[in-house]
Amino acid sequence: MEEGLLLLKAREEGGRIGLGSVWAEVRRLGYLAGPMAAVTLSQYLLPIISVMIVGHLGELYLSSTSIAVSIAGVTGFSFMLGMACALETLCGQAYGAKQYRKLGRQMCKV
Repeated sequence: MEEGLLLLKAREEGGRIGLGSVWAEVRRLGYLAGPMAAVTLSQYLLPIISVMIVGHLGELYLSSTSIAVSIAGVTGFSFMLGMACALETLCGQAYGAKQYRKLGRQMCKV
């Protein structure tokens, strides 16, 4: 995973960029981006599937579930995402500075 991009290597070496090297690059990027895309897709589909399942029970259940999903999305999930983004920066700094105790404290706070 520490190697450079295949297309960049081909350009630096003066070689031609063929279809085989493009597909090799797409496979490498897909290997890295595939799990992240799957997690993001599942996070967006979870409230939608919940509302679809409850929609079969009736109009009152559907409206109350929609309101609950909206409130949870605005308050809870947004707050957790903000905390996770802040923690990403702070933990990255502590890890880069080899301050592992500080890293542990920050992880315990959340």
